[in-house]
Amino acid sequence: CFELVCTKDASEVEDHKFTLIGPDFDQMEVGSKQQIAYIVDVAGKNMQSDFEPVFERKFHSYINCIEGVMHTGQRDMIRIRISKADFEAGFKFKHIGEVLYAKIKSEFDTVVDKCQVKIVVGDEPNAALRKHANEIFDKRDERLKSMTDESVPVFYSCIMCQAFSPSHVCIVTPERLGLCGAVSWLDAKATN
Repeated sequence: CFELVCTKDASEVEDHKFTLIGPDFDQMEVGSKQQIAYIVDVAGKNMQSDFEPVFERKFHSYINCIEGVMHTGQRDMIRIRISKADFEAGFKFKHIGEVLYAKIKSEFDTVVDKCQVKIVVGDEPNAALRKHANEIFDKRDERLKSMTDESVPVFYSCIMCQAFSPSHVCIVTPERLGLCGAVSWLDAKATN
């Protein structure tokens, strides 16, 4: 279904809260397909809404670090597979919530003071949520399209590809991604 990070006021976020709406893995038929949404609310005095899509793209690597779990896609085209071994060992959605919470709090500790995770399972409860998420994604895309090099006060550098091109440095601007295509100006801003 989809994954979404939302910036909230600190009073709206209960740190380390996990909510599951719908059935857990042990209530599903093995091999079944379910619509799933991860909604992660974050708050922090240095948090900016521009960082939300950066956090969302990190979910892929966070979830793939869980042994026996496979995550593909991003935004509203995600797919998760849970191994039978994990299922039999008692793997639950709360474990995914714990990974998302721990990784966001550790990797983005300079901007995130509070984090809560909600996972919603099922076609019906996700229909309206997915529509809302796609509206947010569309607004973000429009913002990125409207940004120009002249509209920002700073450019960023990226040395991510130096593992195979040791002397290379990309200059990342709103109109020019890193050569790999994986680092936008907003990504670089959030990382900085």
